[in-house]
Amino acid sequence: MTTMKLKRIFAALALATAATSASATVLTFDSLTAMVYGDGAPLLANMNYNGQNLTYLESGFQLTLNAPNAAPGAAHISDGTYMEQTYNWHDGFENGSDTFVSLSRVGGGLFNLLGFDYYADGSSVWADGTLIGFIQDAGSWSIGLNGISELRLSSGAFNELDNLNVETAAAAAVPLPGTVSLLLAGLAVGALSRRRRQ
Repeated sequence: MTTMKLKRIFAALALATAATSASATVLTFDSLTAMVYGDGAPLLANMNYNGQNLTYLESGFQLTLNAPNAAPGAAHISDGTYMEQTYNWHDGFENGSDTFVSLSRVGGGLFNLLGFDYYADGSSVWADGTLIGFIQDAGSWSIGLNGISELRLSSGAFNELDNLNVETAAAAAVPLPGTVSLLLAGLAVGALSRRRRQ
């Protein structure tokens, strides 16, 4: 086999691997149509309480309103009174102090954040416990965050979020010990056969 053919095979394998490594989706919250969810108002089938926290599931991701100082069953989200068709995911005034919103994959795992739209009174953006930035007023977050397990937004009054553009991050393949030895043996045999032909 010529060197050129080998390069083409490796290039095709690299492209195939890259093409199947991630699955992108946009969390739009289109199923949220009521004025309020929680605090006595009905929840959708993809929402539930876990202690004081209210969790919403969409497309394999979970957005959690963490309300450590709210009474159980009292945390709630409401439609945006500031921007139409957005939801106030964090209301520190009504849900208690130290309230924050977190985004993670259902069941855990890494994901890539490609961006999102927001309207916030002033919110710190954290990724896996590291402060990444600050958002305020209306805008779009466009700084890509790759291979994170949790995005967290803290705020004093409100966080309205929409169009969270996320993709599942492919786990790095870890070769089994037997696979590595077979690969090395195959390369050695290939090198020996090539030397004999020359």
